[in-house]
Amino acid sequence: MKKIETELYELLQIIGPSGQEEEVIHYIRPRMEKVLEHVHLDDYGNLLGETICGSGAGPTILLCAHMDTVDWLAPEREVIREGDVLTSSAGILGADDRAGMAIVMAVVRNVRATDFSGRLKVAFTREEEVGRYGSKAMERDWLNDVDLAIVVDRRGNRDIVTSRGQIQPFCDPAVGSFFEQAGVAAGMPDWKAVQGGISDACTFASCGINSVNLSAGYLYEHTEKERVDLNWVKETTKLILIALDMLGNQEERLFPDRLCQLDR
Repeated sequence: MKKIETELYELLQIIGPSGQEEEVIHYIRPRMEKVLEHVHLDDYGNLLGETICGSGAGPTILLCAHMDTVDWLAPEREVIREGDVLTSSAGILGADDRAGMAIVMAVVRNVRATDFSGRLKVAFTREEEVGRYGSKAMERDWLNDVDLAIVVDRRGNRDIVTSRGQIQPFCDPAVGSFFEQAGVAAGMPDWKAVQGGISDACTFASCGINSVNLSAGYLYEHTEKERVDLNWVKETTKLILIALDMLGNQEERLFPDRLCQLDR
């Protein structure tokens, strides 16, 4: 997984606070076009793409991370590597959510080595940090066939966020259990379903889509102490690939439909 390290390092160099994600798009779009079909910007500027894997007869899975950082990168700052940990010499690092982007792209590059057979959709969203405006603006027609949304925008490692506190469930309990089982299959039995905060998973759940938000490997986001562990980044990538492999070719919906749409 050497490429994921290079891609994450390069993403961390790009200035892209909320509302100014153009340089991020310039970097990531040609890479998406090499591995996905129908790559396009929607009317709000979210970068979307999709591809068919295998026969395409199985579920439709959405992978999502956001492109914006919570603040500007400090001028002339450096990304410092000590062992497998990256930090910034000044200001925020920006691993929230560039780590999630790197994980999503690594999954897309490697998904055809799994038994997954279905449709894979990818969304890199704008302005998540200031109110999830990008995901809220996504066309519902593009989301209508999504069976499961996997957002990668949670601090730390081993967290499977299945609700926004006690306010908003993101998915049927079977979804959290499935990802815990995928963790066991991947040799990481300490992945656990937990409550969490606001992310694009809130938006997809409000559309009636079973959704989770997975740890992306960073800590102390939005502060000068922000850091990201490359091993944790690779472990989340492995978890998603194992989960897709376990999904295999499910011609029927794997998880129960949500009974109602939730308030945004």
